[in-house]
Amino acid sequence: MVQRIAYGFEPDLPGFEGMSPEEAGRRLREIGCDGVFMHHPDRAWVDGLHAARLRVYVSQGIFAGRGIWGQFPSSRPITDEGTLAPREEWYEPAIPTLPELRAYRLDELEDTARSAPIDGLWLDFIRWPARWEKAQPRLYHSSFDPITLRQFQEDTGISLPEEATQPAEAAHWILAHAAEPWFDWRCQQIVSFVAEARARLHRHLPDALLGMFTVPWTEEDFNGTFIRIVGQDPARLASHVDVFSPMVYHRLCGRDVAWIGQVSRWVHERSGRSVWPIIEAIASPDEYPASEFAATWREALNASAGTAIVFTLTGLLQDPTRVNVWEAS
Repeated sequence: MVQRIAYGFEPDLPGFEGMSPEEAGRRLREIGCDGVFMHHPDRAWVDGLHAARLRVYVSQGIFAGRGIWGQFPSSRPITDEGTLAPREEWYEPAIPTLPELRAYRLDELEDTARSAPIDGLWLDFIRWPARWEKAQPRLYHSSFDPITLRQFQEDTGISLPEEATQPAEAAHWILAHAAEPWFDWRCQQIVSFVAEARARLHRHLPDALLGMFTVPWTEEDFNGTFIRIVGQDPARLASHVDVFSPMVYHRLCGRDVAWIGQVSRWVHERSGRSVWPIIEAIASPDEYPASEFAATWREALNASAGTAIVFTLTGLLQDPTRVNVWEAS
């Protein structure tokens, strides 16, 4: 059975303004939608969309956010060159080791679960830093800030040499002498957050799915960066995650359509979990013809046992032919 899920529905979306939750739900069903991702739905909207037989999911950003460095001044990562992590367009990454940020995000998540009977919550930006949405992303090791270095040494029992007093010196020593323990430990920081997120979610919604938007890299991409750079290993995360959603935005990443299936199948094989790929529908119809969208959507469905997500609903609706493809699938 095909499940068509749209990312980015909000009550003020053009074409839905002024509608009641029930009216919006009927309209979404008319275009073939089976579920939507929203940011902060209240109970009335969730109940109304449920009445239309739609599932409602929430996406929550974790270790990134516009303005996060101002809100949490110690959160800005330090690269292996000893420099502050760059702001890349809208992307401001944060270290996954900052206790107050982790607590803040977990409290946000629990507030969401408490406020409305959503069907699932997907963690986004749940990784170490990388602005990956391009063919040749800027890659750097992170983070060599005092908080992260102290926690790494306490947890592993590995001590930095006394002369490694600066971030770049610490990075050089770790990557030369303790790279594998470092990469493993970084992955565990992500796993531990996801495990606690699952517990918080199920405290209020025991049947809700916990999903995760993942960077679309496999072990063949950039020399294993899925572990070495972002610390997202589906195998280690599998016991805590119900659904993985690799962000297979082929146009942004300079890949062909077949790549969507390759990444999605790899994630499933490595994790043993359900995979709902999320594909892009951002570019205008002139740049991204409906025929290519159709091939993209078919590839995602074939690689996922019939469930996929389109990013975004606005992009889908800008081209009636895309909607026809979506509805007919």
